[in-house]
Amino acid sequence: MRTGLTSSLPVWLAVVISLMSFQSYAVTIDRLEKSNDVEIKAWLSDGNGQGDIRKESEQSKTLPSFSVNEQIILNVEVATPRWFTGGTRIESVEIPNVLAKQRNQLATNYTERQGGQTWSRQRWEITLYPVKSGAYKVPPLAVNVQVSAPDGSNVAGTLYTQPLTFDVSLPSGLLSEDTPWFTATSVDVKQEWVQSSEDLKVGDAITRKVTVNAQDSLSVLLPNLLKSDSSPYFQAYPQPHRLDDTQTRGDYQSSRVEETVYVIQQGGDFKLPEHQFQWWNAKTNKLETVTLAGKQFHARHTPASFVKANARSLVNVFVFVVIVLVAFLAGRRYYQRHPTPPWLLFGLEVRKGEWSKARAQLYQYLRVSTDHLEMGKADSDKAWLKTSLQVQTGAEKAYVFHKMWKMISGKKGARNGLRLPKALPKLEKGHKEG
Repeated sequence: MRTGLTSSLPVWLAVVISLMSFQSYAVTIDRLEKSNDVEIKAWLSDGNGQGDIRKESEQSKTLPSFSVNEQIILNVEVATPRWFTGGTRIESVEIPNVLAKQRNQLATNYTERQGGQTWSRQRWEITLYPVKSGAYKVPPLAVNVQVSAPDGSNVAGTLYTQPLTFDVSLPSGLLSEDTPWFTATSVDVKQEWVQSSEDLKVGDAITRKVTVNAQDSLSVLLPNLLKSDSSPYFQAYPQPHRLDDTQTRGDYQSSRVEETVYVIQQGGDFKLPEHQFQWWNAKTNKLETVTLAGKQFHARHTPASFVKANARSLVNVFVFVVIVLVAFLAGRRYYQRHPTPPWLLFGLEVRKGEWSKARAQLYQYLRVSTDHLEMGKADSDKAWLKTSLQVQTGAEKAYVFHKMWKMISGKKGARNGLRLPKALPKLEKGHKEG
């Protein structure tokens, strides 16, 4: 029994050794990379997705340089001389002060002849947008792949890209990192106006819609244009912004749609303001300014809005009318108990055309004011003589009578239509005789 067990020991030992040998020589993704059966590489290219900037910078011994907010393409490519047997997944890119976005979740697949072999290649593009100046480093990225091994087995594992470095600076001294601007290769702006009614009135609404389309940029970098521009004439109600980033055949497009509803609060003429923004043209290396023109409007008042808009003036008018009415009633009550003043009687008679009564009032006023009974002898002034002559010869013109009344009022001794009595007339007469 012991002899049989002893004789079978080498067989078991051989099986164990063979299993250990198989495991030690099992195909892994690392072995495939070392044997050049799978490869991975990464590089940076400019906003147009052209050129291996990493290689160019290595040749010139300088860091690849980009502008703040400029679009940088991080290219990641995996290749094998056989074929891919499963999906490939790239870990997310996280770099401080850099916005990273993988717009296309599908890789670009193609084949290429290399060294007499046909290689299958998968390429991903990740867009990077540095928002501040400085030196940056793209860390090694983990890429999970599954490929066919030379022995026909499927091998899955993780490959790592090489680290990449680049430099970022402001493209112009006219720009700063504290003011809103963005970088693109092309910008298109469209503005639309919609009125709730053609003939605007208080309570109606005006909708202002602005669409900004930028090539080789990111929607979150596009500036906020329509600020909350409320005024006594209108109230602004901004609507949620619509941001969109797309990629079509290698072209990266970003759009920002802003919409604000202005509800008219007050009638009259008013203007919705213009807005401006700046962007750096990475294609021409120039700073460009875009102006969104404002627009003039006119709105009619409603009764309620008219009262609201002119409340202070209406209150002042109301108070004035009340004061005048109270004064009128008080004066009326006073003159119901007292004689009507001469100037008022004279004015009413002239207005009614009762010229004889008005002429009698003038003579009476002349006597009280000057002690003269004849107009021609009261003064030798030419203007006086001319006007008095017109009154005496029967002129029936209101302006002549009023002028005569005013001239009499200007004579010495006339005080608001009343003659001041002479003090001690007897003494004055005795003085003259002496």
